[in-house]
Amino acid sequence: MSNVFGEIDKSSTIIESNIVNYTQNLSSSVDGITTVKIISGSQNTNYWNSLNTLYYTSGSSVYGSEKYFQSSKLNLSYQVAGDNQFLTKYHNYSSSSLISIASIHYGEKIKEGTFQLTDILGSNVDIDGNNPIIVDDGKGNLYSTNANSNFGTLAASNTSISSSDNFIGNIFYNQGLVLISETGSWSGSVKYSDLATNYNLKFNSVNTITTHEYSVNLLPQQYNYSTNYTLRETLIGSNDYVKYSTPYLNANFTSSDFQPYITTINLYQKGDYDTPIIQATLPKPIRKSDKINMRFKIRLDL
Repeated sequence: MSNVFGEIDKSSTIIESNIVNYTQNLSSSVDGITTVKIISGSQNTNYWNSLNTLYYTSGSSVYGSEKYFQSSKLNLSYQVAGDNQFLTKYHNYSSSSLISIASIHYGEKIKEGTFQLTDILGSNVDIDGNNPIIVDDGKGNLYSTNANSNFGTLAASNTSISSSDNFIGNIFYNQGLVLISETGSWSGSVKYSDLATNYNLKFNSVNTITTHEYSVNLLPQQYNYSTNYTLRETLIGSNDYVKYSTPYLNANFTSSDFQPYITTINLYQKGDYDTPIIQATLPKPIRKSDKINMRFKIRLDL
């Protein structure tokens, strides 16, 4: 055996990142899904104040200088510069339904344009037995795909269901927050404030997978000696301790035809060879060649 440890050629190491999406199908009863009814100036006012500070006021942590705030005693309105997320209903209506989704479900964020909430409460159906369905428009707005009532400001000539007149709340993709702030009627006696009690969620989560690929090269003259203790020579009258500590191989394993088999490849931190930081176990033993170069590629997804 010419070497016990060898260095990896760093120029052959490949590190690449890939964004993956996974479709999540969840219900309101799943751990990590929380629904809160928030009312300004009354119960749960802390939620209202926090959302107001973080997302709906000038200088918020999310939008910063891109948000402009206008206020008067009779009217509160917002304009977002540079995007099409509408934020006017948060202050127009004093009550809202907040759905908080834990990051274990959405990863880095909820993928834009994939969110769907289907309310399944038996009493929240229209005259045809349809359940309310709420989706996002990919820009941070929520609207219903099957609402049977107009929203008061809806113009008769407006045919776009996802227009600024039709939005019923906001979704903040990076934080997993869904806010239904419209209090009007979805259909007949069913109001939006009645929704988000018993529901199913469907959306795509976003995660970045970083892959590290290491190349382990073995030359013909390297690693031709086995470290398996069972190959050691048994000395006459010796105990197991002497057998395991002797450097001599049994005669059956000293011929030119004998080559060890590789079962595991360990990667160590340089200078610390006691505990491997990566251990790759081969699906089956590979006979070490003393005639040609061998290369193993180890891929690690993080």
